[in-house]
Amino acid sequence: STDWRSNKSFFDLLYILIALVDILVCATVLPIILSFLHQRDGVWFVNPTFCTIWGGLWEVLPHLSVFLVGFMSLSRTVVLLRPLCKLNPHAVYLTTSFYLLLLVLRTAVPVALGEAVYMYAITDVFCFENPQTEAAYQFNSISRAITLAAPVVPICISCLLSYTIIKLNERRVERGRRSSAMNATITILIFTIVYIVLNIPVFLNYLLMSVAGLREGCKTSCYYHAYNHSKLLTWYSWNFTYVLCVAVNSTINPLIYYCRMRLVKDFVNEGMRSSSRVVVEHTQFTKTLTKRASRAVFRSGNSFTVSTVQGSTLSETEIGQSEC
Repeated sequence: STDWRSNKSFFDLLYILIALVDILVCATVLPIILSFLHQRDGVWFVNPTFCTIWGGLWEVLPHLSVFLVGFMSLSRTVVLLRPLCKLNPHAVYLTTSFYLLLLVLRTAVPVALGEAVYMYAITDVFCFENPQTEAAYQFNSISRAITLAAPVVPICISCLLSYTIIKLNERRVERGRRSSAMNATITILIFTIVYIVLNIPVFLNYLLMSVAGLREGCKTSCYYHAYNHSKLLTWYSWNFTYVLCVAVNSTINPLIYYCRMRLVKDFVNEGMRSSSRVVVEHTQFTKTLTKRASRAVFRSGNSFTVSTVQGSTLSETEIGQSEC
């Protein structure tokens, strides 16, 4: 049978894409933090162009992150069910690009047709898509609820199935291979659990919006009526579920990489050691140069300033001749 490691490049590419999306999510949160620091003043969001661009990005990135987690979980299950299957890394590019295109079209088309506009809400502290018609409102809430929640069922089934298959086959495979396969599955399980816990709250918000939107003539009034009795829900519901939870998810993922993936841990640790060596070597170089300059000044009996360029070293003879 084909070794599961032959698909390593496929999953490495998925991890890279997930990490890239996580970085973009964390960077996109910065304007919200700035608005909170200015008493929900909006700051950058008061610019309509920035508000539209930011809102479009936020409508795409969290949903793309959910898709990548689901894709990773399903792919792992395929490898376990069909050990001879060789996954093509190009499938990651094609599938992700196609889904990204759908998300962009879903976000851009209503705005381009005048069916929706992006506006800043002081209660949410971010820009959101405000549908201008009943149909646009229903499409907005239902489509987002589907893209956030639909992957939950296949992801959970895939993870449970993967874990069950490994447990059943662990006596029939080599010890080292079993350990690697089990670790890989546990890593994906952790990703999935973190995703479910941190994305279910915003799904519930969208689900409530969808139910309210299905009532004729109700639109947003029925939805917000459920929150009006609580100031906590009014002022923190969406920015907690749709911003904080998503950002925390993107922040936790790199920690999972570091704790669960030896290559990532070795890479980070080696980078930290290299940085420490550079600092120590620079400190030692500065001390050595200072001592040489001090000895040269003492021998010449004159005081002067020694100028150096980074990466260059002056010998005692050169320093002594520099006064000429």
